[in-house]
Amino acid sequence: MQLSAANLLIAAQQAAKASPAPRPDGSAFAAALAKEATPFEPLPFKTAPAAEQPSQPSSAPAPTAAAPMGSQVDIRV
Repeated sequence: MQLSAANLLIAAQQAAKASPAPRPDGSAFAAALAKEATPFEPLPFKTAPAAEQPSQPSSAPAPTAAAPMGSQVDIRV
């Protein structure tokens, strides 16, 4: 028996349509959150110093609107 990717995709879609998954309503999460002893508080963040600008411009050319996407990518191994 030969199975193609298209046949597997169709079979998976039919199986998903046949038995819809129940969606949780979130009441269990809300109840557990209400029982929490310590409330959630925002984390204290420090402000980061401003990033330093490079003294020399980058050697990579600036992308143009006319260039196709990915044409400026340079991958070297």
